[in-house]
Amino acid sequence: MFKFDAIQFAEGAVSLHLNALAVLVLIAVLIILVLAFQRSKAPLHVRGTSLALRFLAALLLIFPLFEPQLIVPEVVPDENFIAVMVDASDSMLLPDGPEGQTRLNQTQQILYHPQSGILSDIKDLFKVRLYTFASAVARVDSIHQAVPAHETNLAAALDRVRIDFRGLPLTAVVILTDGNTTSRLEALEQARALRDQGIGVHVLGMGSAAFTTERELLEVITHKGLGEQAGAELEVKIRSASLEPDPARITVYDAGVEVFSESVRLKGKGLVDQMEFFFDPPSSGAREYRMTLEPAAGELNILNNSLPLLVDTRTDTLRVLYFEGHLRQDYKFIKRALESDQVIHFAAITRTGTGKYYRQGIRSPDELTGGFPTEAEVLYGFDAILLGDVEASAFSLRQLQLMESFVRVRGGGFVMLGGRNAFAESDYAGTPVADMLPVRLDFTRAQILPIQFENNEEDERGYVFAPTPEGLEHPFMKLSPDVSLNQMLWRGMPRLTSINLLGGIKPGAQVLAVKPQDEYGPEEPVLVIQRYGKGRTAALATSSTWRWQMLLEADDARHERFWQQFARWLAASAPGRVDLETSTPRLSPGEVHELGVRVYDAAYLPLNGVNVRAAVRTPDGTLQSLTARQKLSDAGAFQVRFTPEQEGVYEIMVEAMQGDQMIGRDHRSYLTGHQPVEYYDATLKQGFLEQLATMYYAPADASEVPMNLRSRRTSTSIYQAAYLWDMPFLFLLSVLLLSGEWLYRRRQGLR
Repeated sequence: MFKFDAIQFAEGAVSLHLNALAVLVLIAVLIILVLAFQRSKAPLHVRGTSLALRFLAALLLIFPLFEPQLIVPEVVPDENFIAVMVDASDSMLLPDGPEGQTRLNQTQQILYHPQSGILSDIKDLFKVRLYTFASAVARVDSIHQAVPAHETNLAAALDRVRIDFRGLPLTAVVILTDGNTTSRLEALEQARALRDQGIGVHVLGMGSAAFTTERELLEVITHKGLGEQAGAELEVKIRSASLEPDPARITVYDAGVEVFSESVRLKGKGLVDQMEFFFDPPSSGAREYRMTLEPAAGELNILNNSLPLLVDTRTDTLRVLYFEGHLRQDYKFIKRALESDQVIHFAAITRTGTGKYYRQGIRSPDELTGGFPTEAEVLYGFDAILLGDVEASAFSLRQLQLMESFVRVRGGGFVMLGGRNAFAESDYAGTPVADMLPVRLDFTRAQILPIQFENNEEDERGYVFAPTPEGLEHPFMKLSPDVSLNQMLWRGMPRLTSINLLGGIKPGAQVLAVKPQDEYGPEEPVLVIQRYGKGRTAALATSSTWRWQMLLEADDARHERFWQQFARWLAASAPGRVDLETSTPRLSPGEVHELGVRVYDAAYLPLNGVNVRAAVRTPDGTLQSLTARQKLSDAGAFQVRFTPEQEGVYEIMVEAMQGDQMIGRDHRSYLTGHQPVEYYDATLKQGFLEQLATMYYAPADASEVPMNLRSRRTSTSIYQAAYLWDMPFLFLLSVLLLSGEWLYRRRQGLR
């Protein structure tokens, strides 16, 4: 329609030749139209509209007399450069091209196909340099040398081209990419800088703009297992773009061998599912596994359906201190449950009289001889405290303050158990212990509600322990990893015979279980937790969980599992005196990583003047020493730097010495591997690429690239003139104007 394309008009210049004949004809036509305007009897606005349409049509017909020309630049062969850049990142492996071609294969076809490849046409006119880019940029002799490698840094690639061609006549940059890059804003700035220098940016967008069927395994987080087998709690996030009428299967593999499988229901429609599973690994120690999500029917992008995960079954011993005011049934069964857990070192103090205590699980004859500790150095040697049926007056103010700082400063766990001398039934209100509890203590509700049994129907009477939806999802409340089975197991628990009535729930606290509204009264919270300072606190407002053991079958382990998981959860927040801090268990190879180490004294105050040594065990078993440097601005803080080169499991070990005295040790395992970010949301980013480009092309329009490059204006261009008078658009427009004027007059009742 216009004889030339848009880029030729943009790069060229329109020229008109003013000659006497054209001017005379234009004047004659104008006079004729004015006379016709004056003779017409039609209203003024009708005559004016008709005259304007006729004049425009006549002007278009006279236009060829001015000999209009487009002065088009023409490239001089082999005097200018073109940079051809091919995206070689992971997402270019997606097979969403014609006939199942990967994006990279389709790119190679566009460039090298014997009949339709554009690279040979570009080389006829330009000197061509080829580049591949992903996380790094490489100049290559052939795009077939491209090896897909991780995420895309398009900004770095464009910057490399600008540097390479500094001082050289670079006409344009041709980029073949899907637009998935970690540096969008920077890439737009680099492209703008190229355009400002008169360098064209021609982009071919590769891939599909949307997937009709897509499942993504977004994240797998591994938590230390709270179960009796010291496995792992797997927190999994999944997103599905399509409808999900059928369940999907999640599978965990150990070196290609299936070791875990679970069927799950997904919401679909682009919503994110978050779910948790308990995984009991078949191997001990720190080991890499791989989780896969079953692809949906017809899913093209299955490269985001798999993630590695690290499971470390090694768990440091957790010391739990149980202080009980008198021997009671709950004490016996809780003690039995925790002593059977190999991870937990259980110590107990039971008051047997005034100033008399029965100690169990002590490490030395002198430990805890005076009852509950009065010194931070002693109490801070534990990781969690279980406080039984003990009145507040049994403790000094110093001991109450120690319990509060044990949680806030030490990072330990604390739970108050129900009883006649617990919560508001005693005088804890206004004490430091009350400050850290997740519930308020209301003395107006101070009472403990026992059930009066009749006809020995103990298994049918009592309070229901009903987990809330949040409770059923909480790790230590999972009696089974299966959601439905977990709910059924809790429903089958024997009823409780007593509860303490609590006050209001504090902000930020979670209610994990309640006594529902029943014949005994309205709904009441029974199990409440919260974060407090560095640690965790809980309120378990009953003294009758022993019934879960007594009234169930002898081989039923629900009572033991609950208490073992509960104690581990409480103690999990307590660091050791040497604590290797980390924000993530995943590291990227080839990058420098900084790990923090904190050293504490016996009172868990930052400790300076120590020597910290560090070492790393690489995936091949090699042990290498690392340097730990103290952070001068942060007391007790050290920093360890290391650069993992291989993919696999690394173990970092640190120890702190003060003179000849060992302060403590810590170790962490890390999974090193490239993050598969390219596979997520891996659709064609057409909007971004159109912003980036001087000219944007779909793969089907690739043949236009050489022609448009030919018309780029360069410092060595020659110029050719081409007539515009025979453009089809001009003739068509004049016909439309004349036809429109005729129809307009007809509608106005004129001839």
